[in-house]
Amino acid sequence: MEQRILQDKLDSASRLVNDAQWQAAFSSLLRTPADTELALPALKVLNTLYSLQGTAILSGQHDYLESPDEFSNKLKNTCGQYAALHGYELGAINNQTETVIGSQRQAVVDSAVRWHKAGGIVTMSYHAHLPGTAPAWSNVSVSLSEVDFAKYLTPGTAQYNALMKDLDKTALSLKKLRDAGVPVLWRPYHEMNGGWFWWGQKRRFTELWNLMFERYTVYHKLHNLLWVWSPNAKNQWCDEPAGYYPGAGRVDVLALDIYEGDFKKSHHDTLWDLGRGKLIAIGENG
Repeated sequence: MEQRILQDKLDSASRLVNDAQWQAAFSSLLRTPADTELALPALKVLNTLYSLQGTAILSGQHDYLESPDEFSNKLKNTCGQYAALHGYELGAINNQTETVIGSQRQAVVDSAVRWHKAGGIVTMSYHAHLPGTAPAWSNVSVSLSEVDFAKYLTPGTAQYNALMKDLDKTALSLKKLRDAGVPVLWRPYHEMNGGWFWWGQKRRFTELWNLMFERYTVYHKLHNLLWVWSPNAKNQWCDEPAGYYPGAGRVDVLALDIYEGDFKKSHHDTLWDLGRGKLIAIGENG
């Protein structure tokens, strides 16, 4: 915790320092994993990605919870190759029963283990339904006031307890991957600078991120996770991403979700400036 706070303070201070040697040392510090106890397999992935920074791009293909290999296999059948990254989903959005969700998440885990053993990189998103509600898309995209959102951040409330319960259920799948030695680029609560998810455009969003971070790295000891923060590219429907950034000490990769062919150079440059040399990516490409 103290190291993450120090990184945040140094990040602020570094913007006022012009000394080249100091900046180089700070850049090296920023490459420190968000999880200071990161397991070796995940650290190897992080270092591999940094070794490619500025020289190469790794492509990825996303699949859904209900069919974790469908589009990855379609890509292979179409062009003869798989992507380097296989994207998975752990959020349930079709009002499935707990039994069905468990079976679907197990299929994701099994596929991810196979993918890792074959030499691929695993990334996962998490479309979380509002804790305490049914696992349906309408409860992912439900509107929530700032006052009601705050209840999920307040220990002792029914809403907070429901959040912890859902986080713990999802952690079961991530633990299986941890135990199998599988690193995961973990991309929860994406597009938080837009207003279409219950966690979106909330002043206290970073507290939600921190709750998950602490619950997973400290309580569940999920040291196989690389933390990917993925706002939407700034447009007329969403805010500037910087206001929702959890800080250098809680993020490994900064990504943008980009739709409608909106590949502006300013999107890249703004993200690069915010991350100060951290890894950057496209989280979703619509």
